[in-house]
Amino acid sequence: MSENTPSPSSSEDEIDLRDIILPLWKARMQILTTAIIFAIFGGIIGFLTPATYTSSSTFLPQTSQVGGGLSGSLGGLASLAGINLNAPMVGGEIPPTMYEKVLASEPFKKRLLAAKIVVHGDSLDYGTYLASQPSSAIGTIKEYTIGLPGKIIGAISGATKEESTEVSGGLQALSDDEYALHKALTGKITLTADKKEGVVSISVVEGDPLLAAQIAQVTETALQDWIIEHKIKNAKAQYGFIERQFKEKEKEFFSIQEQLANYTDRNQNVLSASYLTRLDRLQAEFNLVNTVYSELAKQKEQAAIQLSKDTPTFSILDPVKVPKVKTGPKKSLYVLGAFFMGLIGGAGWAFARKPVEDFFKGLKETPKN
Repeated sequence: MSENTPSPSSSEDEIDLRDIILPLWKARMQILTTAIIFAIFGGIIGFLTPATYTSSSTFLPQTSQVGGGLSGSLGGLASLAGINLNAPMVGGEIPPTMYEKVLASEPFKKRLLAAKIVVHGDSLDYGTYLASQPSSAIGTIKEYTIGLPGKIIGAISGATKEESTEVSGGLQALSDDEYALHKALTGKITLTADKKEGVVSISVVEGDPLLAAQIAQVTETALQDWIIEHKIKNAKAQYGFIERQFKEKEKEFFSIQEQLANYTDRNQNVLSASYLTRLDRLQAEFNLVNTVYSELAKQKEQAAIQLSKDTPTFSILDPVKVPKVKTGPKKSLYVLGAFFMGLIGGAGWAFARKPVEDFFKGLKETPKN
């Protein structure tokens, strides 16, 4: 065999390459036309999509890492009430990496939707505002094209969905409207936490810059309040228990103090044994109550200090600001993305056109029995 004779494998590779390039070259005008049409539609979608603004906030949680606990003679009494005065307080702390799960939780979303905002001088709930917003042109097109089967099924099974929101076994299902509002929040509010530095950032995307700033501020405040409530839950319960015990013992202390004073005043000139016995008994009871009362007063002060120590603080690194520059939509990305989709679709049709035509031609030529 001559050295210039091509091997079978190289010949097959050359044929395969030509089979790929020739259909694309022959259909180059159709592919380019398809890409341009797609780009035009992408530009239209980009211009129809409402402008959005992003407002953000960055803060650093600062919590006490020392779990002092409360010690003293009340430990056994508190344990009977289900409260451990000697337990460290840091166990209930939520790390910044878990804030995203808090933001995604249903109770937090309900709190956020109930937050008050000001729109055109009127104060209303954020959930009410979201429910009153009309659908965008793109959203309406999607709703009555891609989402049309779902709307038909929803209309047919509407009664069933209403029944599903009723309380069952102590659980309450979200209604369709509530679910839609919760889903809308997912796309509008995002939270990121730096695992190394512990810095937390909140971003809110809205069509109105002032509204975006308000929601960012509301979200930041609601999240910080949520973290504080969770962190001081145990310390707050301890303080409440000690305060109740202190008030009860205070009443008893004042009562025995008053009895001792009245008894002494009524029997100033009496030196009988019964008087002295009764006086010693009242004095011993007073001393006992006074000891417990003084201990409770110290425990109450310690609990107040512990509660203050366990309350997290937040250092605001970058406060919420009203955005001045639009962050979306990126119309050029719509155009470029649609253009490349058109190129891919046109190229795919260039390869599939001949097999499809042959298939239908074969169906027509098939003789009928």
